[in-house]
Order: sequence, then structure tokens, then C-alpha cells
Amino acid sequence: MYPFERFDLGAKTALAASQREAERAGSHYIGTEHVLLGLLEPGTGSAGLLHGLGIQEGTVRATIQSALGRPAARPRPQIVPTSGVRRTLELAFAAAAREASPLVTSEHLLVAVLEEGDGVGAHVLGDLGVTLGSVQAARGGPGT
Repeated sequence: MYPFERFDLGAKTALAASQREAERAGSHYIGTEHVLLGLLEPGTGSAGLLHGLGIQEGTVRATIQSALGRPAARPRPQIVPTSGVRRTLELAFAAAAREASPLVTSEHLLVAVLEEGDGVGAHVLGDLGVTLGSVQAARGGPGT
């Protein structure tokens, strides 16, 4: 569905971490909350950006747990992305296209989580004071 080779290493790292987060939670889906946790993974450009905005992994995990409750006890055999994650990926490709970037980066994924707006990931970021404007400013302007 999405050409994996169009993601840079940071985005690939974030997406792989998203799947691990869903597995760790015992979830049957990959949601935007898992993508957000993946974006905090060391080795993604978005992790440094989020840390610069004062966002810490422990706070994100606590906020997600508060919103969703306790994780399930064991992993599911098949984990599928939610419609919100599919929309987030589409928005990430659009963000890359707006910048004429040949690759989708983890920062494009972060922008897309915020642009998607309805998922747990966007709500957690909003609760923690992160907005599309603050991410754009941290990236160096509104060109996202």
C-alpha cells in the first residue's frame, strides 16, 4: 500500500517502533498513539524535535494510559493499522510532497499525526501543549 522505500531511515525506525509498541501493548491494531511513541524512538529526527518541545516518553506513556486504560495482557497474532494511521501515512506523504522531499521523514509523520487530528496521538500531543504551529516553528518555519 505504501512504498516502504519512500521512507527515510528515521521514519522507518519510527514505524518499526510503532509496531513494537502495539505488540508490547497487546493491541490488535496500530494506532496513532503507537505512532507517537515510535516517533520518540532514538534515531528518529522527530525524537529530538519532541524533546526540544519538552515532550518526554514517560509523560506520553502516562497520558496514553490515562486515555486508554491498561494495556492488554498479550500480543495479538495480527496487528493492523487503524484508519487513522492510514490517513496519517497519506498526510505524511502529502507533507513530504509540499516540501518537494523525495523521502518521508519522521518529522513528516509527526506533522501528519497532528494534521490527522482525531487520533489518540494528536490528542495526547494537544494535551501536552504541542500544536502544528509549535512543530512547524521548531522545524524552522511553516513549510510543512
